[in-house]
Amino acid sequence: MGRNPFEYGRELDRDELVDREEELAELETTIRNCGRLFLIGPRRFGKTSLLHACAVEAERQGILVLRFDFEKYESLPLLAQALLSAATRRMKGPLDRTLRLILEAASRLRPSVSADPQGMISVTLDTSVEAELPVLTEALDTVEVLAGKLDHPVVVMLDEIQALVIDHGLQAEKQLRATVQSHKHICYIFAGSATRLLTEMTTDPNRPFYRMGARYFLGPVPREAFLSFLQASFASAGFQAEQPGLEAILDSAEDVPYNVQRLAYEAWEMMRSGEITSLSVRSVQEAVERIVTKEDPAYSQIWTQLTKNQKKALSAVVKHGGEGLQSRRTISPLGLSASSMQSALEALVAAHLIRSVGEHGIRIYRLVDPFMKTWLARVQVQ
Repeated sequence: MGRNPFEYGRELDRDELVDREEELAELETTIRNCGRLFLIGPRRFGKTSLLHACAVEAERQGILVLRFDFEKYESLPLLAQALLSAATRRMKGPLDRTLRLILEAASRLRPSVSADPQGMISVTLDTSVEAELPVLTEALDTVEVLAGKLDHPVVVMLDEIQALVIDHGLQAEKQLRATVQSHKHICYIFAGSATRLLTEMTTDPNRPFYRMGARYFLGPVPREAFLSFLQASFASAGFQAEQPGLEAILDSAEDVPYNVQRLAYEAWEMMRSGEITSLSVRSVQEAVERIVTKEDPAYSQIWTQLTKNQKKALSAVVKHGGEGLQSRRTISPLGLSASSMQSALEALVAAHLIRSVGEHGIRIYRLVDPFMKTWLARVQVQ
C-alpha cells in the first residue's frame, strides 16, 4: 500500500506542493531580477514550504540562499552571527579570501572565526561594542560586500519579518529599510504571517517599509485543485473517496493547506487500518474526532493558560463564526466591554490561536486550528 501521501509538519518539496506554480513563479522572478518581495500569508498556508522549494531551485542554479526565521533567534546578534557564518561557509572562491573580506567588511562588529573538529566554520561577533549598534544591518552590509567582490549572486530570505518590528520597534524597521535599499547584489524576500500588520507596514506611506518591495498575498489552494489532489491520492491506494467526503475534508480544514493535509493523513490511516471503508462525510468527522483525541492534552494546556476574558473571546469566535464580536449582542451576555473583548482578541492573535481576516470589508476572526472547535464543543465550553 505504501507510504501515506499526505505530508504535514515539514517543509514540502516542489513536487509535493499543490497548485502553487504562480506563487513559485513570482518568487523566481524576484530572484532573477534581484528584487525585493514581501510574501504575506497566514500560518499553515504553506509559506515556509514555498520558500524551501524556491531556495532549492535557486541553489541548483548556483545562487547562494541565506534563509532564516526571525522567531527562531533570541536576539539580532545571534541571527547576524548565523547569517555571516552561513555566508562564509558557502561563498564561492578561496576560503582565505572570503575570511579576509569578512574580517574587513565587518570590522565594526569585531568578528572572530573558528572551526569545530569537523571543519565547520563559525563567525562570532563582539556584540558589546555599542548598545545601539545595528548588528543585523551591519551583517547584511557585510554580505553585500562579499557578494559584490566575489561575484556571487545571493538571496536573503527572512521569514516572520514582523518579529523584527514587534520586538525592536520602528527604529529597527528604519534601519533595515536604509540598509536594503542601498544593496545591489542581494535579492531580498521577506515573509510573514502577521497579515494585518504587514499589510499596514507596506501600504502606509509613513512607514519605512512602504514601497520597499513588491507584495504577494498567499491565499488558500484553489478548491478544485485540492479536490483533484485528494481524489488522486486516495485512489492511488485503492481507497474509495466520495465527493462529499472530499469536500468535507476541505470544509473541516477551512481550505488551509496544513489542516487539509493533517485531516487527510488521519483519514488515510483510518482507511488503511480498516476502521473506515470509504471516505464519507461521517468518516471525515470521525477523523476529526481522532485528531481532537490526540491533541486533547495540548488543547487542555492551551485552555488552562488563557485568562477568563480570553476564554470567553475564543468561545465567542467559535459561536459567532468570528463575526460581530464587539457588538452588544455578543459582549453583553459575556459581561465584557468592547475594549476588553478587543484586548482579548489581540492576545489570542498574538498567541497564534486565531487569525484576523478581512472578508467583504468586514473584520472576521478564524481559529488557526479549526479542529479545536470540536474540542471546545466536546468539553461543553459556553
